Amino acid sequence: ALGAARDPFIPFQEFVRAHGVLGFFYGFAGLRVDMADLGYTAGLFYRHTYRPEWESAVGATALLDNDHSIAAMDHGERVVEWLPEDYAGFVATLAPAQRRQFEAEADMGMLHGVSLLLDGHPLGFSGMGLWYETQPSARAFRHEWSEHGALLAGAANLLDQAVRGARPNLLVRLSPREIDCLSWLARGQRPSEICWRLGISEKTFEKHIASAKRKLKSRTRDQALAKAVLLNLLPL
Repeated sequence: ALGAARDPFIPFQEFVRAHGVLGFFYGFAGLRVDMADLGYTAGLFYRHTYRPEWESAVGATALLDNDHSIAAMDHGERVVEWLPEDYAGFVATLAPAQRRQFEAEADMGMLHGVSLLLDGHPLGFSGMGLWYETQPSARAFRHEWSEHGALLAGAANLLDQAVRGARPNLLVRLSPREIDCLSWLARGQRPSEICWRLGISEKTFEKHIASAKRKLKSRTRDQALAKAVLLNLLPL
């Protein structure tokens, strides 16, 4: 279903909701170093179904920068429980900014869930957060996860393949003209030659390239082109 759907997030959301998941956050980075250079929020292409007030509570420009679970995944942990049994001991390990975000999310009922490091790509990063219905305790959630966790983790990796592997532009959102410009650059064409082929001015060409650089989280034209090739966004 994920492979056949125009928008694989729709069947995925239906599937996880049937297993007690209230919302999910999926994201990937083209290059792992993007998260170090740009921060977790700016370095990821992402989509989520958390409640709108979540962004207001944690700050739209820093959704993940102080998220303890993504920091743990960035250091190699594959499964991170949001609420360990030793609550006090866990909170004591958090940096002040991480603790503020954790407490803001807890106030919204985002206590029980997991973050998963997905198979993704060896040069990049793919992760998934699954927010569960409130459980009586961390132990009760752990029991729930032991029954359905493998199934949900498998579904998350299938979504990763369907999006990052086959349709990354669902999140990058390059326009057809931006893809055209980058594709001809990748084939070794000069900007003047590309403008002639596409019937556009050099000023319009530069606007397309500037927009593509922004969407690809790149500082230079060469970096944007490299990322577009790496993410399989160009019909080469």
